[in-house]
Amino acid sequence: MARQCLFCTNPANSGEHLWSGWILKDLKLVNPIHIKRGKNFSKWIDKTEVEMKWVCAKDCNGGWMSDIETENQPHMLAMMNDRPTILEPHEQKLLARWAILKAMVLDGSRRYERFYNESERFAMKPPLRALPISTVVWIGRLSIKAFHAGLTDSFGQINGIPKAFRNCIVTIIVGHLVIQVVTMHVLAPFVTSRLPLQYKAGEWDVNLLEIWPVFGAKSWPPAFSFVPKGRTPHHIAGLINRWKVGDDITR
Repeated sequence: MARQCLFCTNPANSGEHLWSGWILKDLKLVNPIHIKRGKNFSKWIDKTEVEMKWVCAKDCNGGWMSDIETENQPHMLAMMNDRPTILEPHEQKLLARWAILKAMVLDGSRRYERFYNESERFAMKPPLRALPISTVVWIGRLSIKAFHAGLTDSFGQINGIPKAFRNCIVTIIVGHLVIQVVTMHVLAPFVTSRLPLQYKAGEWDVNLLEIWPVFGAKSWPPAFSFVPKGRTPHHIAGLINRWKVGDDITR
């Protein structure tokens, strides 16, 4: 039986490249960032030529997904190549949509227990173009040009209930541009609670710009850049590994 497309009911008869042609052309001479795996589920991509056959050619890969790539190409290329960039609110939403789409494609490569559910994935395509709730997207700058795609999960308890919430964290590096996407799923009894995202302490306010939800125009790069080496709070590994199992957040 043929696989179903991640984003519609058509058969998955097309391979979606994690990195599109215009990105591959830009990344062909750069090296991957290698990060130690976390203790929770982790999936790291350390090569540029990655194709995941989880989408359909007719309605998705050659249609609205291609449009997302085209819409993001101008400002992404600028940041990938270290050119200061002003992102207006509509450009921030476009970039967040691109990053969440890649997160869903990475998540689709799991054999079991995918994080994003069918309603969240189907809502990404027109006419809804809806981004999943309880999602935050940040961008930063890496001091060198590199590439990386990593997916991991974190869990936490509420009122003593283990794994009451689950976060899916995807970190993407394309050139100098760093993107991190986090979506939270909460067990039904706690869906009306205001649950803060939990992560390790760090200088995130000076390393990252929050682009989703959107609050006004943003000027990239942030005040401080991530670096690939050295004992420093700005090490890129700190960003990738900043998520951890949470304590009881209602205390």
